Amino acid sequence: MRLAAFLVLASGLWGQQLSPFDTHLASGRAALQQSRYMEADRQFRAAIADAESQKPDDAAAALRLTEALEELCDLDLLTGKYDEAVSLEERAVSALEKTLGPENHDLAPHLLRLAGAYRAGAQTSRAEPVAQRALALDLRALGADDARVAADYDTLASVYSELRQYDDARTAYQKALASRISRLGPEHMDVSTTYLNLALLEEKDEKSKEARAYYEKALAISEKKLGAESYSLTGILDRLGLLLRHQKDFGEAEPVLQRSLTIREKTLGSRHADVAPALDNLALTYFYDSKFAEAEPLFARSLQIWLATQGPYSPLAAQAMDNLGSLYGVQGRYDDAEPLFRRAVGIRERADIESLANLASIYAARKDPKNADVCFQRAILIGEKGIGGEHPEVVETMQGYADFLRTSGRISESKKVKAHIQELLTHTHKEPETAPNLQPQRR
Repeated sequence: MRLAAFLVLASGLWGQQLSPFDTHLASGRAALQQSRYMEADRQFRAAIADAESQKPDDAAAALRLTEALEELCDLDLLTGKYDEAVSLEERAVSALEKTLGPENHDLAPHLLRLAGAYRAGAQTSRAEPVAQRALALDLRALGADDARVAADYDTLASVYSELRQYDDARTAYQKALASRISRLGPEHMDVSTTYLNLALLEEKDEKSKEARAYYEKALAISEKKLGAESYSLTGILDRLGLLLRHQKDFGEAEPVLQRSLTIREKTLGSRHADVAPALDNLALTYFYDSKFAEAEPLFARSLQIWLATQGPYSPLAAQAMDNLGSLYGVQGRYDDAEPLFRRAVGIRERADIESLANLASIYAARKDPKNADVCFQRAILIGEKGIGGEHPEVVETMQGYADFLRTSGRISESKKVKAHIQELLTHTHKEPETAPNLQPQRR
């Protein structure tokens, strides 16, 4: 990436010297690629200032300013500065409008960017008229069957869907569908994608019959184009199978979800992490259908995959333990269910320990002993109850607490905690670790 940035700059030296604007823009892009966001921000702002100093009065100058504003807008969206991003994109559109005029077709992609910024900043109601305006400009300039117009309909439909204006969203998606069928034919993969969009919309609007029909149309096209064993089919199969399960059509859901599982196993291998969700989907369907004997080995396999791929303290492993434990529970196999539930609780409480210990360290660093003390004690209590006082995570938290007490002048209390740690470590035949610094820890 640094080489690419160097070549961009070097080409200007070998040929025509880059302007300050182009230099700032290239430097900002290089910094962004390297995740140096503060430097990228500085360079993009310098490019904006340079463009504005030229007093743009023609299309080329307005486009330069717009380019710099939109680079900074993208950076702000990436770093979660949504209000700033919206303001920047509004400035970009305004600059173009003044130069090109409000009816110029070249405004359309910038209007769509503004609609996207509004949506990212949870201002979707403001996105609707902007997306409508972009669509109108593209329709007038390109015609109803153009690919860009179909994409505009998709954008508008997704805006309507977010606003829960499902009838309007349905109309927009159907116009996108008609455009694509007219231009590409009824069996193109873009048509399949539009059917999927419609299916998801109908499912969101709780119209299961219509959603199923669209999923099946999308599946039929994809099977024909990609083959019956393509991994790309699994997403459609999963959605269709879960929809059928939601309708309690277990007999129809099971073979659909089994097919998704089979494709994943054949493509990825039986122990791949992406196989586990398919195992869970099918096992839960058997579970709800009271086919416990069929569900048990699938739940067990899922648990083993999550443990192997995500580790023993993963929330996904905890969920798998809950699933298998619930299966044992409804069968009255309480002795089998209890240890699974205990392990799941321990995993989740361990996460609480991490958060509380980190919070305690921050309070200690900020010289807030009262809140630090509360968080340390709560973390230790949860840990001892959930995963045991000898667990390394709990011991580490105790060591942090002892160090906090010592630096706070509470020497006798610190010694008691240290003695308790030594007792635990002696009992488990472990050597004590170095007490961590009282700084926010990245766990």
